[in-house]
Amino acid sequence: MKKLIILFMLFPLTGLATSQIGDLLIYQGDTLLLHTNPLEQYLNSKTERAINDFPLEWTSTACYRGYKATWLLSNDSLYLICLQKGCFSGTPEFFNLKQEFGANRVFARWFTGKGIVPKGKLLRYVHSGYDSYFEKELVLTFNKGILEEEVEHDNSNFYISGFSQHPDSLYQFIYSNINWNKIPDLKEDKIRVFISLQSGESKKPDSISLAMGSEIDILNEEALRVMRLLPEWDVYYRQGKVFPMKWAIPVVFSEATRKTFAAP
Repeated sequence: MKKLIILFMLFPLTGLATSQIGDLLIYQGDTLLLHTNPLEQYLNSKTERAINDFPLEWTSTACYRGYKATWLLSNDSLYLICLQKGCFSGTPEFFNLKQEFGANRVFARWFTGKGIVPKGKLLRYVHSGYDSYFEKELVLTFNKGILEEEVEHDNSNFYISGFSQHPDSLYQFIYSNINWNKIPDLKEDKIRVFISLQSGESKKPDSISLAMGSEIDILNEEALRVMRLLPEWDVYYRQGKVFPMKWAIPVVFSEATRKTFAAP
């Protein structure tokens, strides 16, 4: 899957959705963060999104689902063992599992899919859902609540460029390399040219193209030429594989910018 990021203040488009508090998974004596919500498949099978006849609604932007579940993986079987109202634990309240399911330890026979367990160092925080990047990911594949496969992926080849991390250095590079002698008098205008680039396996960005141009051809040509000089960009990994990411970077042409960056 490819995502498009508008690089203006280096906020991803998905930044409108807050990063979510995960469920918990008890496995092999450890309590792990779970970036999957197996209960959602159960809730989708119900006519109402409710537990104990209590409607599940968002309690904060970090808890849209309205609960935090604790799961136990034992003998390759996934069990729901605790269900908290909301995601915060100041004075927690809990649902009565026996009332809802007939037992206090509930075999998750409804769940088929992958459970994602982030592990190791946080490589890049993304303010959206479960989109942050971690050094490793444990992927647990379930079929009707039974663990069928367990794979740990290494994402340590992940790389964050100083240009994406620090927009000032990116724009310093762009505007210092524009041949301002070729740019016509823009008067009071500010003209934006958007350049698309894609991260890949190499630190050198590829697939650089014009995303949205100007009627003034030389502006498009200069923006493209300079972006092709960019020495490095990010490299993203997810589940051990290169995760291509698309960016759209605005290059703003104005007389004020010329005055700041044009060589004397």
